Amino acid sequence: MKSKTKFKILSLLCLSLAGCKKSDPANQTPNSGAVTASIQVVSGNNQLGYAGKRLPDTIVLKVTPGNPADTAKLGFTTTGAAYGQFTVIGRTSSNGTIYIKALWMLATNATAPSITFYTNTGCNIAQGSSVNCKAIDSVKLSATVRKPWASIYTGAQGGYNVLYDLSMTDLNHAIALGEGSGVIRTADGGKTWIQGAPIRSDNDMEQLAFSGPDTGLVILVNNYAWFTYDGGATYKQENWTPPFVGDRSSAVYKMLSRKVIYTAGWRGQIAKTTDGGVTWAQEGFTFLNNFRDMAVKGKDTLYACGDVGKIVKTTNAGKTWLEQPLQLNNYLNTLFFVTNNFGFAGGEAGVLIRTTDGINWSVVKTGLRFPIIAIRFFNAQHGYIVSNSGEVAESKDGGLTWTTRCADNYGVYSLNKAVIKDQTTIFGLQQAAIFTFDLTQP
Repeated sequence: MKSKTKFKILSLLCLSLAGCKKSDPANQTPNSGAVTASIQVVSGNNQLGYAGKRLPDTIVLKVTPGNPADTAKLGFTTTGAAYGQFTVIGRTSSNGTIYIKALWMLATNATAPSITFYTNTGCNIAQGSSVNCKAIDSVKLSATVRKPWASIYTGAQGGYNVLYDLSMTDLNHAIALGEGSGVIRTADGGKTWIQGAPIRSDNDMEQLAFSGPDTGLVILVNNYAWFTYDGGATYKQENWTPPFVGDRSSAVYKMLSRKVIYTAGWRGQIAKTTDGGVTWAQEGFTFLNNFRDMAVKGKDTLYACGDVGKIVKTTNAGKTWLEQPLQLNNYLNTLFFVTNNFGFAGGEAGVLIRTTDGINWSVVKTGLRFPIIAIRFFNAQHGYIVSNSGEVAESKDGGLTWTTRCADNYGVYSLNKAVIKDQTTIFGLQQAAIFTFDLTQP
C-alpha cells in the first residue's frame, strides 16, 4: 500500500516538472535565439564616378543588431552584376552598433552600376553566398557613371599621321589638320568629320588662324603660310616672309585681319605685320623664354605667355610690350581674357593664374594635375579648363573655385590640342583622332 502511494506521488511530480518546461518565462520573446539587425547607408551612396576608377568618397554603413550581444555573429555579403570591386576597409563596433567603411572600384564597362549589401549570419564577403548564409537585411548602393571622352574621327593608320590644330570658323564649321592627316572638315558642328586632300603635296600642316568665318591662314613647313578666303575650303600661296627662321619657330598666330597678324614663338620673339606677312616688325626682349600662346582683346591689347611663368602685355597694338610682375616657375601654355584686364593663364602641373587688373596675378587651385591647354569663359562667371590628359574642370564664380568634371586618362591620355566649342562640347586632338567630351552630363 505504501509503495502504491509513493508511485502516485512521483508520477504527479514528473507531470508537474514537465508542465514547467512547456511554459516560457513572462520576459522571454518567441524565437529568442534568432539574430535580427537593420542596415542603413550613412554616407557615400549615389556618387558620381568613372568606369574603371574608384568612387571618390568612402561608403559608410550602419548596422544595428536587435540584440547588441549579437554583433560578433553578423557577417556581410554583396551581390550585383559586374559591379566591380567592393572592399571593406574597416569594421568597428560602438554601443552595440556596427559601422562598416568600404571602397567601391567601378567595373571598366560600368554604365549604371548597383550593388546590394547584405548583413547575415553564416557567411561573410570572403566566403560569398553559401548555403549557410541567412540574410537578415540589405541595402542597395548605386552610382552614376560619367561618360568618357569619345572618339568621333580616326585617321588612317599606318605611316605618320598626327593632328596638330583645330579651328572653329563658326558654330557649325571647323577644320582640323596635321602631318600626314589631310584636311578634316565638319559642317554639322562636329557630329561628323570628313577627310579631304592635304593643302600641299608634302601633307605637313602645323597651325591654323582665322580673322573671321572666311579669311584665314595655315602654317606649313618652315613657317610659311597659305591663305583661305572661303572658310578653309581652298587655300592658295601668296607673298609671305616667315617672321622667324626655322620650322615650328612660331608657336601661335593671331589674325586680326588679312593685313594685321601677330605671332609669338622661340626665344622670346614676338612679331607683327601690317601688310599681310610681306614684312614684319619684331619685338626684342632681354629674356629667351619661348612663348606658347597669345590672347587678343580689341585691336590694341594683347598678352603673350610662355616658359617659366613669362607673361608680357601691350596696350598700344604692339608698339611697346611690358613684362608682368609674376613670380612663377611653371610653363604657361594658354591664355584667355574675358575683358581687357580680367583673364587667366594656365599651364604646367594644372597651374592656373588669374588677374582682374591686367597686371597682378594670383594662383588659383584647380584640382588638376596635368598641363592646362585650353581655357574658355562664356561670361564673367562661367568657364571651363582642360588639361592635356583630358581633365576638365568648371567654374561658376569667375574662376575662384573649380569643380572637376572629368578625371585624367578617361578616354584620352595625351591631347595635342583642346577646343572648348561651347557650353556643351569640347573637342580634343590625340594622335590621328578627334575626340569629344559632353559637358551636358552630370
